Formats: sequence, C-alpha cells, structure tokens
Amino acid sequence: MTNIPEERWRPLLDALVDEIAPADPAWREAFLSVPRHVFVPGFHDERNPPAWIGSDDPAWLPGVYADQSLVTQLRRHPDDPENWWPTSSSSRPSLMLSMLEALDVADGMRVLEIGTGTGYNAALLGARLGDRHVVSVDIDPELVETARGRLAFLGHHPVLVAADGREGCPGEAPYDRVIATHSVERVPYTWVSQTRPGGVILVDIRSVGNTHIGHIARLTVDDDGTASGDFGHAEPGCFMPARSDAATPNRRFPPAMDLRDAITRVSDLDGAVLGDPDMAWALWLAAPDIGFVRMGQRTLLFTSDGSWALAEEGRVRTAGTRDLWAAAENAHAEWESAGRPAIGDHTITVTPEGQRITPA
Repeated sequence: MTNIPEERWRPLLDALVDEIAPADPAWREAFLSVPRHVFVPGFHDERNPPAWIGSDDPAWLPGVYADQSLVTQLRRHPDDPENWWPTSSSSRPSLMLSMLEALDVADGMRVLEIGTGTGYNAALLGARLGDRHVVSVDIDPELVETARGRLAFLGHHPVLVAADGREGCPGEAPYDRVIATHSVERVPYTWVSQTRPGGVILVDIRSVGNTHIGHIARLTVDDDGTASGDFGHAEPGCFMPARSDAATPNRRFPPAMDLRDAITRVSDLDGAVLGDPDMAWALWLAAPDIGFVRMGQRTLLFTSDGSWALAEEGRVRTAGTRDLWAAAENAHAEWESAGRPAIGDHTITVTPEGQRITPA
C-alpha cells in the first residue's frame, strides 16, 4: 500500500466530504474515516491524450479526492481487440453517498454489496455498520483479493466472496439491504429471495446496448416474496454493466454493415428523438435487445443477430432479419399515445417469473 502522510491527504478528504455534504452525521463520519486514496492507487485519465495516473504523478492525489468517477481497471473485448474498455471504477463519491443514504440503513442491519470493485464502498459500509454486517461479492477474483488487502490495511474485514453477483451470496443470507455497484438489465430474483421482507434493493437498471439508457431503481421486498419500487432516485446512476465472466467487458457492438444489403425508405421519425432519454427508455422497454448509437445527425440501431437500421434526415436504411426502425417507430407511437411518460413515471416489479417495468 502507498503510505501517504496524513497531512497530505486529510485536508483533501475533509474538503471532499464538505463538498458532498452528507446529511446523516453517521455517513459523514464514515466518509471522513475512510481515505479514498488507499483504494485508488492509480486511475485512467480519459482526457486527450489518455494516460494512467499513478501515485507518483502530481495529479494523482488531487484527482482521487475530487468528486469524480475514476476508472481503475481496463480490459480488452474479443469483439473489439484494438481498444481497452473499463471494467472497474471508483464511483463518484457524491453518487455513492446518495445511494448509501437511499439504502436507509440502521444499526444492526446486514448489507449485501454486489460488485466489490476497489473495496471503497465496502469500507464505507463497514465504517457505518460494522464489518460483520457487510458482505461483498465480485465476479473478478483479482479485484476481490486486492480489495481484501486494502480493507485489511485500514483494519476492515468484511466478508468478501469471489463469485457471480447474479447469484447473490446465499451462504450469508438473509440481508436487510442489497446494493449493486454495477448496472443490470434485469434484477436477478436471487437478490429478492435473499432479502428479508421489508428489505430494500438499490440497483441501476440500464441497457447494455446503450449505457446512457437507464436509472437507479429502489425496490422493497414484500411478504409474498416479490419486490416492487420506482425510479425516483435523484441520480441516474450510469454504472458499468455487470460482467458474465471476470475477463471480458460486457459490451454490445454494431455489426459490420454493407450498405448494398440495405433497403432504403423514408420515415417521419427523426432519429434525434432518441436523444430524449425518456423516449430512448421507451424504445429499450419495447425492444430490450436493440442497441443504438447517435453519430452526429445519424442514428444507428443494431441487434446481435446482425440486423441494423441507419437513419439520417428522414431516410432510413435497414438490413437483416428485423426492421429495427419499424420497432423504433412503433415504440415512439406508443410513447406518444401514453402521454410521453418519463423514466421516473415508471414502476418496477420483480417476481420469480421475471421483471416488469410499466408506467405508473
């Protein structure tokens, strides 16, 4: 561990905590007791040119104690081997605080964290509730063991498990609270079944095909074994998607496109409407397997079966087994007829049969 004299980092930590302003004195004390730099010995600076900022860089300590998300691990994807993709980060402290406060914990409660990452959030939970009340799971064994060492350096010893977070951690259940520090498209029912009635699950529900689409959901587990909630959290989230294995970033990429294979037609739907997060959310709910990207005046929709649609200035090119632009047109018409519901107007229910998101 990088041993930095307290007189160097303490003023920075104090200033950060003053900036994010915890309303609960217990969380303020927790943040003040956990030095973030222990969990972020380096981070990827995505500015031009991209660079790795290590502990010997003058920008490191001020960067660590800024209210910003910091990428701490990069991996290559087999479908995009030329580029590095982020697979772990230290979330923006103000976002972490807003989620921890939304958990509404009380002394004695047990919390399951899905996504150990750097270990910083587990340290905050341990400082607030006591380590014996904290269980943290991550699919990446390397991250788990690194976090274990960092936590131990500060005297924290929560239960850490290297496992697929979709399965929760049944051996330590039941829990009063579950918090996911990555995004999912669907809430695993295992999280519900491992949470006591009245317990809370906090998770970022988000598209893998376009990670700008999504929002944090807060669900309460009912006596009948289901969970329900809403998307009223003030922060959208924007967490990295959950990985299905430790080595591969969870990303969807557009297929190779040959314009000679495309059918061209006109459309009254302007692709710019998908820049509206509420409409983009409506499209994702209607067709969750569709990914899309905006490229200036052009909008590209795509699916893993190789179908795609490219729209620009009223003209649409489509190819593949599905007319993806027709799906967008239908989703837009339904959204309009429903009164253009916002993301926050929706509710979410999770049962053993699956997940349902509908306008309230």
